[in-house]
Amino acid sequence: MKNGVLVVGHGSKLQHNRDLVVNAAARMASLQEFGPVTAAFMQLNEPDIKTGIRELVAQGVDMIYVQPCFLASGIHLTEDIPNEIGLKKGESEAKMDVDGKTITLRCCDPIGDDERVAQILADRTRARMQRE
Repeated sequence: MKNGVLVVGHGSKLQHNRDLVVNAAARMASLQEFGPVTAAFMQLNEPDIKTGIRELVAQGVDMIYVQPCFLASGIHLTEDIPNEIGLKKGESEAKMDVDGKTITLRCCDPIGDDERVAQILADRTRARMQRE
């Protein structure tokens, strides 16, 4: 199986917010650890989730790890994204037919309660304090 990652963002009217997700996906791709990595969006931006999946499949991927670029789990992660990729309630893995090829999608956890988030927040606070 060839792995790939779909980094899913919410989508925004603000270009900067879209770019954050695209840049995060590009940085993951540069690690050369996960196979192809691409960004996709739930709404307002392109590519949408299904297009992102097709892009990965076109690169030979048949195991896609769906990595939400969200801080916490909410309705988008419990309902919207799972519905979009055909996940049944309570499951984290699904099969999908894409252009005649059966692929597996595995959902990953959001950023969540991770000590690295506190470190980033502390770094931003220190940087602001130094500007005074």
